[in-house]
Amino acid sequence: MPGGAIRESGPRGLLLQAQGYRVRQDLPRFYNSPTTFLTDIGTVGTMSRVSIPKFLFFIAVSCTSQAFAHSWGPAARATGAPGDDSKACTSCHTGTLNSGSGSVKIILQSGAVYIPGVRQRVTVQVSDPAKQRWGFEMAARLNSKPETAQAGEFTPVDSQTQVICEDNGPRPCTTGVTFIQHTTAGTRNGTQGGVSFQFDWTPPATNAGPVTLYVAGNAANGDNNLTNDNIYTSSVQLNPVTPVAPVVPTGGVMSAATLVPGSVPPNSWVTVYGSNLGATTRSWNETDFANGALPMSLDGVSVVLTVFGAPRLAYVGYVSPTQVNFLLPVDALQGNIQVQVRNSAGISAPIQIGTTANSPQLLTLDGKYALGVHADGSLLGKTGLVAGAASAPAQPGETLTFYCTGCGATTPATISGLVPTKSSVNTLPVVTVGGAAATVTSASTITGSPGLYQVNVQVPAATANGDQPVVIRLGTTNSVSTLITVQR
Repeated sequence: MPGGAIRESGPRGLLLQAQGYRVRQDLPRFYNSPTTFLTDIGTVGTMSRVSIPKFLFFIAVSCTSQAFAHSWGPAARATGAPGDDSKACTSCHTGTLNSGSGSVKIILQSGAVYIPGVRQRVTVQVSDPAKQRWGFEMAARLNSKPETAQAGEFTPVDSQTQVICEDNGPRPCTTGVTFIQHTTAGTRNGTQGGVSFQFDWTPPATNAGPVTLYVAGNAANGDNNLTNDNIYTSSVQLNPVTPVAPVVPTGGVMSAATLVPGSVPPNSWVTVYGSNLGATTRSWNETDFANGALPMSLDGVSVVLTVFGAPRLAYVGYVSPTQVNFLLPVDALQGNIQVQVRNSAGISAPIQIGTTANSPQLLTLDGKYALGVHADGSLLGKTGLVAGAASAPAQPGETLTFYCTGCGATTPATISGLVPTKSSVNTLPVVTVGGAAATVTSASTITGSPGLYQVNVQVPAATANGDQPVVIRLGTTNSVSTLITVQR
């Protein structure tokens, strides 16, 4: 697999992850931005759809209260937060707090913020290289009164977590603060090194001011005793952010592949530019996907499509204050579609775009050179094209893999809204290299990369050295010309 890390926020980032590059999504860059770059920090083997939301109130994460004799979860207030037991789980488990070689972390999706009333996924990671059973307890508190002021509401998303009240009973809670904690199934006895717990948290419906997060976790040895377990704590602070009604100007909706207003095909990425679109900046990640379904909202930002008077939601892959990327559904009807961006403060005025059956476009590394790989998975391009990433020119006669959007219908049919598997296109595109027809051996969607296709192309044997134009055509529609470097 190729090496390197790519700072990406668009569909090219998903593709590169699937090809083994680790994608850095901490900058709001789009996939064909000239400022995109790679850094050589190693490879990964699976696609990560992702970044993380944070909010400013106390969240406390903890352990089981009596070894894992209480494997079903601890008593309330075992978190170490203000008003809770300051010893956290060490009140029951022997040892010194934070003395092991592990940690507990709260992972959120959108930075150190919360958006009032907008639900977000929370991940708690408990790790220790020497342990094999795991537990936690979390509480959310307002910073103004952390001992007793509950902040928002927890919701389990699987069988590994549960919510309890201050009186140790189940919801609904009549008084006091609430906690989310592990279940017996969530302890996963025998799992070496660490685990993650995921659940949803809905913040207060209005701006509740700053809050602080307290976290503690139990890394246990799994012997059902109170000894030789490690307890960890940490804290983080977050602030509320309040959205403003979004504004999208005329001409602000365009193909993400060309960044030029015009018609777009189904199952392709579209970019919206404007102001006040979102209160946070992030791409989708694995916590946004439920049962293989693509997310229709990120941090309260959604895209409403209206066709023949009927609204539907698009699939949102990236949000920021000035840019939103969304995937046009596979079954989008050919014709005109109205596009609006919605957040919790309002909805933008409709902008009309056209849809066309076929409109293939090659992805690029820098807005100029086509994104592709050699048969061994190494990056296509002249030496030094991308800083920190090894690349090599094409050779006449070799077969390259290019990546594109808008390559049409597939068999089996791609299902709108679901993470795709590999499906061959119904009609192979035509590709020219240096003006000469190239042999297209196959074309298909890419497993795990929504809205993207790969096309395998043999470079004509007579292709000359140097930069050569590459164009892909489907039906009567040509892509924008891109370049590859050829060296015999």
